[in-house]
Amino acid sequence: MKVNDGLKLTPIFYSEISSSYLVYEILRNHTDLAKSFLKAFFGLDVGDNHLTVLREKSYRGKGSIDLYLSFVGDGIKHVVLIEVKVHDYLSATPGQIKTYYDAAAEENIDGKVFFMYLTQFNKKNFPKEEATILAPTIKEYEDSLKALGTQKDKIKHINWEEFYNFISQHDNDLSGEEALMLGLQKKWMVEKSEQDIAANTIDVGERTLFEYFDDVEMVLQEELPFGRVVNKNKRENFIIDLTTCSAEQLNRILDVIKTYSASARIDRKTVKNTEDYTIKAAKEWLTGLAEDETGWDLLSFYSTLFSFVNSTSCILLNGTGSRGFSVKVNIVGKGSISLCTLWSNKTIEFSLKR
Repeated sequence: MKVNDGLKLTPIFYSEISSSYLVYEILRNHTDLAKSFLKAFFGLDVGDNHLTVLREKSYRGKGSIDLYLSFVGDGIKHVVLIEVKVHDYLSATPGQIKTYYDAAAEENIDGKVFFMYLTQFNKKNFPKEEATILAPTIKEYEDSLKALGTQKDKIKHINWEEFYNFISQHDNDLSGEEALMLGLQKKWMVEKSEQDIAANTIDVGERTLFEYFDDVEMVLQEELPFGRVVNKNKRENFIIDLTTCSAEQLNRILDVIKTYSASARIDRKTVKNTEDYTIKAAKEWLTGLAEDETGWDLLSFYSTLFSFVNSTSCILLNGTGSRGFSVKVNIVGKGSISLCTLWSNKTIEFSLKR
């Protein structure tokens, strides 16, 4: 069966249970493959020992881990937990890795516990030079390494591409049905991941502001003289440190953003809906500012800006807060651009030109 558009498979694979169950079936039905899997990613030698593969292993009051593998080697019980994600920007649960790891370690007190976080992306998908918002699953993994300290070598973050590469070495082991389902899941995952990366890439330098907003009679540097021009990666950016701004200056920044947002060059026919995960991240960002009364001027700035963007149908707030947020608009005939970027270090950046 030929599938040209992998995203058309969303009804089948949108639920993470579909993918976790597929991985479970492959590991359960092919013991040698499962043993090779543990050897490849954890260096574990199961040998001739019996390997148990379970799904939805429940820990009272903690939840259920997607996959649970166990074997006894040299008199020691080894437990491998696998948590599967297919929506890295939506479904990351803070503290989940540590919660499950601690629960398994408590149950297997005299044994060894290992954890695999199988997700859309890991750090390999985000080169440092690219301005892409990191998926929350990466922060969850990195936070778990810090929280678990000496156990961090037993935790692996694997992306789906790495999983597919491993399985490709064992193609002949799979049944026709398993190969078909995995092929469809891979088609969907690859195209969904490309879409997610594109949606979370911050555009910080194409053409000049004037080329996009030629009907706006305003020179940004003159309107906001308290900012500075920085040349970075062959791009010319205008950066303002919001923590040094007075309330009046913050209001002037808001006025500038609203002025650009009123441009006739913006496509107002295309409705932009901010994603739920971005709204959640914005709420958490505002809550953090509210806890420090010295930052209440910034709280007013961000809340006013977020409210303006959220109530204006042609503007999109994008991001998770881990690296920042981007205010995006569609320019008629030129596509989507970032009007400005709100970095997590409390600076705001406008791209002037390359």
